[in-house]
Parts: sequence; structure tokens; C-alpha cells
Amino acid sequence: MERNVKTLLGGGLRPNDPRRFLIEAMICAMNADGSVDPREMAVLERQIAVHPLFQGLAANAARTLIDLSNDAIEFAGGPLGRAPAIAKGLPARMHRLAAYGMAAEVAAADEVMHPGELSFLEALRISLRISPTESGQIINAARARQLTEYLDDRYLRVRSLISVAAEVFALRALARGVANDEHRFKVRDFFVAIPDLQLTQDELDAELYRAFRRPRAPDAQVFGELARVAQSLPDPVDRYWMIVYTLVAEIPATVPSWRVIPFLGVMQAAFQINDTDMELAVVDALTFPAAMPRPA
Repeated sequence: MERNVKTLLGGGLRPNDPRRFLIEAMICAMNADGSVDPREMAVLERQIAVHPLFQGLAANAARTLIDLSNDAIEFAGGPLGRAPAIAKGLPARMHRLAAYGMAAEVAAADEVMHPGELSFLEALRISLRISPTESGQIINAARARQLTEYLDDRYLRVRSLISVAAEVFALRALARGVANDEHRFKVRDFFVAIPDLQLTQDELDAELYRAFRRPRAPDAQVFGELARVAQSLPDPVDRYWMIVYTLVAEIPATVPSWRVIPFLGVMQAAFQINDTDMELAVVDALTFPAAMPRPA
């Protein structure tokens, strides 16, 4: 597959590298039962050496990330205390799925998942906002040594939602009276900054052009259009992430006040997201870099 999960993270070490938190998740899983099995260490070393996610990461850079991870876990008082920070360091959905999968594969390396490992995986699942159903699928893929194939499949699934995200942002622009080419280009730059929404520039331009220029009835209402979009997303997790992306587009200082942002109120109703999940989405949205381009 020419464009697979490795395109999200591959390359040399860079500031705030997400792979540090992938390594932290693995080391936490390795230490969660109070002992390190050589088979678990072998999985960690093999993943860093050959897994596509770590392609281009030099040996000295990997050693640096391992040292940083060990220090952070010790400072947090152990694996359970580090789970929220791992989630904060991995704002994108695909990165979170990868971290959980790698942790599960390490925990499964000795063919027995001990209570401490299961407790850590559950804490990590909750912090990463991964559903119980999806976490079960990830654990099964890890046990079957098919994690890379599973992540590539999930990448394709997340990528297939980019056209839906384009429609949501076209409706957001319509509701704000800025459904023009200038705003469309700002949305394109915003999509490029989010790993889950990345395509080539030509592909993004095509998706956004179709969404912004889509013929709509003269009396079309934003709520009705959003409800139509929601019907194409039966999975509540997909709906949740559309809310997250929409919150990320707002100026960070205004995100906690989402109730007074008209479009988000309409989107919440159309997507049937309760207030508790909206507040969780606020937390996840604020983990994205404050300096990234936003079509506010």
C-alpha cells in the first residue's frame, strides 16, 4: 500500500515526536505487571527496528526516546499514572489506535495478560477514548500478530471519513457566511495539519471543492444538512471525532465555551452527542497544538 500508516509518523526525530508516546505506551505495558519478560523486550526492540511507524528513526534517536519514556514513567509513579499524559501527547485518532495496539502487543508477548497489564490497558483505553469494541479488536489483532495489517485497515477507514469532514466544514462555512474560496483554502491548510485528515493537496482540494460547491436546496437548513451527514456515520465514535475536529477549528481560548458557539450547538443536536461527551471532546480538542492553522 503506497499510502499507509507509516506516512503518518515515519521519518527522523522531531520536536514533540508522537513516537515517544508510542514507546511510552509499550514500556508502560512491559512494566505493568511488575516484571519485564524478555519476550516483551524483544517485541519493543523489533517494533522500533522494523515496524513501518518507526521507519527513518535512527538508533540513537530511538535510545533517546526510550530514556525519555523511562524517566517520564518513573516521575509519574508508574504506568497507570502515565496513561493521561500519553493521550495528551497523541491528539490524533490514528496515533491513539497505534499506541494502544503496540501496548497490547507487548502485553500479549508472553501469551498471558496479567491483571496489572489489563489494568494499564483499560486506563490507556479510557485516556485515549478508544471504545471497548475497538479495543477488543486491537487486542485480538495484537495476539494474532496482525497489528500492522489492522492499523493499515483502520487508516483506510479514518481516511474514508475525510469526505464527511469536508462536508461538515463546508456546512460550518455556510452557517458562518464564509463559504468562499478563501475560507476553503484555510480549511485545506487546517486538514493538512491534522494527521487523520491528511491527503495530497490535489486530493484535499478536490474533496473540499465538491463539498463547498455542492448544490443545496434554496431552503436548506444547516441542521437538516448535518442530520443527513450524521446518518452516514452510524458509528458513534466516528461522530465523536467529527465533533473533535470541529472544536479544534475554533480558537483554543473559546473551545471551553462551546455552548455559546452556534454551529457546535446545532452539530451536537444533529449528531446526538450528549453534554458529557462534548466535554470530553473539548479536552481532546485542546491537546492539538495551539499554533496550528485554524479556519476560525
